Amino acid sequence: MESFCADTAFLAAYCKAPAAKGMHHVYLGGLLEHSLSVVRLADAVVPLYPDLNRDLLVVGALLHDVGKVAELSYDRAFEYTDEGRLIGHISIGVEMLTERIATIPGFPRELAMLLKHLLLSHHGQYDYGSPKRPKTVEATILHYLDDMDSKINGIRSHIAKDTPQGSRWTGHHRLYNLYFFTGNGNGEDDGLEEAIALSEPMAEAAPEPVVPQKEAPKPPRAGFGNQPFAALQNLSLFGEKESGPF
Repeated sequence: MESFCADTAFLAAYCKAPAAKGMHHVYLGGLLEHSLSVVRLADAVVPLYPDLNRDLLVVGALLHDVGKVAELSYDRAFEYTDEGRLIGHISIGVEMLTERIATIPGFPRELAMLLKHLLLSHHGQYDYGSPKRPKTVEATILHYLDDMDSKINGIRSHIAKDTPQGSRWTGHHRLYNLYFFTGNGNGEDDGLEEAIALSEPMAEAAPEPVVPQKEAPKPPRAGFGNQPFAALQNLSLFGEKESGPF
């Protein structure tokens, strides 16, 4: 690692490069962030399993994707270089590691083999572009930690970018062929719609429409009209007429 870190040109590229073109850590500095995340995961795992070679695992975590500094171009848009398309970051990384080891007199042959195996097998399966499958405990751990960190970053990025406003579900993730639920049961998603509403500028309330009030119908004007005695029909001018023989 000292040989890599002493190379200022390499170190600048290692700190700037993305980790991928479209799957995970797709931003400048993504390679460094991903590599350090795998180192932290390795440090968390090592105490759980006795007799692991921590130094071997940590160096493997730092260098497993080192070939991406040459596989990708990232000065403007992220694209594959000719070397990246024709050789790929795994083979490029092994070449870089071999060149560094060659400058160190007396470097243990078996240790060199184990380091190369970490790089060659970290994709885990032939179908995923891995020239070798993991055949040591450290290589197996590196594969799963690398896979976990890359997937979690990819899923979280998808949640951040492709969750419709006010929804608790993401849009369709093409790679995983899934929709992801954004709630996690710890209360962070409580009041999601309220939080979104509070984050938006409040629109002024529209004035309520003025409904014209209908005038109460006026009682008909008393008058004679064509019935001059109509107004007198209900008047008791002479009191109630007593019933009688007349």
